[in-house]
Amino acid sequence: MRGASRQGINPTDEMKRHSRRSGFSPISRAEARPTGVVDVRWWVWCLLMLLSCPLHAAPAENVKAKSAWNENSLFERVEEIPQLLRQGKIDADQIPDPHWREDGNGCRACHRGTPGEKDAKLLNRDINGLCNNCHDTVSVHNYIHAVGMVPSAEKRERMPENFRQAVKRGGGVVTCIACHDLPMQCKKERFGEKGLNPRFFRGGPYSARTDLCFNCHNPTHYERLNPHDQISDEGELNTQRCLVCHSVTPNRRDAKSIDDVSFNVTDDLTKLCTGCHPWRPHPGGGWAHYAKNSTIDGPNHLVKPPEEILKRLKESEVRRDVVMPLDRATGRIFCATCHNPHERGVQRHARADKGADGYKRLRRTGGEPICNSCHNK
Repeated sequence: MRGASRQGINPTDEMKRHSRRSGFSPISRAEARPTGVVDVRWWVWCLLMLLSCPLHAAPAENVKAKSAWNENSLFERVEEIPQLLRQGKIDADQIPDPHWREDGNGCRACHRGTPGEKDAKLLNRDINGLCNNCHDTVSVHNYIHAVGMVPSAEKRERMPENFRQAVKRGGGVVTCIACHDLPMQCKKERFGEKGLNPRFFRGGPYSARTDLCFNCHNPTHYERLNPHDQISDEGELNTQRCLVCHSVTPNRRDAKSIDDVSFNVTDDLTKLCTGCHPWRPHPGGGWAHYAKNSTIDGPNHLVKPPEEILKRLKESEVRRDVVMPLDRATGRIFCATCHNPHERGVQRHARADKGADGYKRLRRTGGEPICNSCHNK
């Protein structure tokens, strides 16, 4: 403003001339209204100016840019995939899968030509970096073993020869190929193995993921505490195991019901079990999908039973001479209503001991289905 005055321009007059052309004078309006009062038309004018800007041009251009990348172009420039993802030029679901390809196009994701026995012709000598062109994004939330470390002497001694050779090819450290047998998904003569070993685990297929791990790791080093192992080989009660669930070791002589013991949780006794056991709505057999509260996994039994079901449960307790406790805080069915968490002999009262160490620890007798304790059809 000072510069304008020095040039002989009156800033106030200049603003008035512009306001006459626009039909709106912020200065005259400000002089006409009390201090602090906001003119609504001023904000309407600002809003119209904003709406006239091409705000949606960038997303349209972005969609067009992403559509320019297809499987062939990404295979040709596979090492640029991480950068393209960071720049938002492609989405993760555009990354092509090079594995188990009948057409052979997937070879370009890792090789610069036809690989031979002595030279795999890899695009990158860093095996982990090569895999991470795609897997750094598509596998980021999956269980992935750490890489880059030298296996201990104990693990090298334990692992099978083909694992040792894979570690050697990886430069003496753990790489992706230590556990994944890449040639399996490259050679068509081995494509028959895909059904049982889709992730081409070395030495697979495995019935459990940990079976793969125990090729190198000693399973005895990873044993978890079993809170259900409550009596020693000498027949003594291991009171420390009781404290996994109970806040105080129960008095076995006096405790006759769930009301006579205390727990480490008070709001939902199911939490005592789900720390170790994965929970989902109970499957309950093939018929259970027709239940009113059924989901795709089966009905949810962890609810407060309706009056009719509760009456039948109580009748079953008397008729079968068995204990089927409910969560005393909520009155809901919980895991221990049907499953006995104790080892056989821990409970002094025979009716409370039923189901201990039995099939799925179910509190049933005489082979009658546990479902019949509450349901009659």
